[in-house]
Amino acid sequence: MTDQYADGAASQAQGKAQKGLGKLVGDQKLQVEGAYNDAKGKSLEQFGKAMDAVDRLVEKAPADYRPKAREVAAAARKKPLLTTLSVAGVGLLLAGLASRGMRRR
Repeated sequence: MTDQYADGAASQAQGKAQKGLGKLVGDQKLQVEGAYNDAKGKSLEQFGKAMDAVDRLVEKAPADYRPKAREVAAAARKKPLLTTLSVAGVGLLLAGLASRGMRRR
C-alpha cells in the first residue's frame, strides 16, 4: 500500500468528520472544508491504488527494464498532480484519435 493511499484514507475520514460537525453546528465553512478534504482524500486514494498497480507491473517487466521502470514510478509518485494530468492528457489524446478513426469508417 502506498503512502498516498493511506494519506487519502486519512484525509477522507477527516473530511467526513468536518462535514458532519459542520452540519451539526451549522458552520457552512467547515462543511466546505470537509467536502474539500473528502474529495482530496478520494483523489489521493485512487492515485495510491494506481501506483500500487504500477508497482505490480514493474515487477512483471523484463529484468533489463525494471531499474528504469522503478525510476519512472518513483518520479511519478513525487509529483502526483503532474502524473495525473499527464495520464489524463494522453488518455484524451488517444480517445480523440480513436473517435476520429471511427468517424472515417
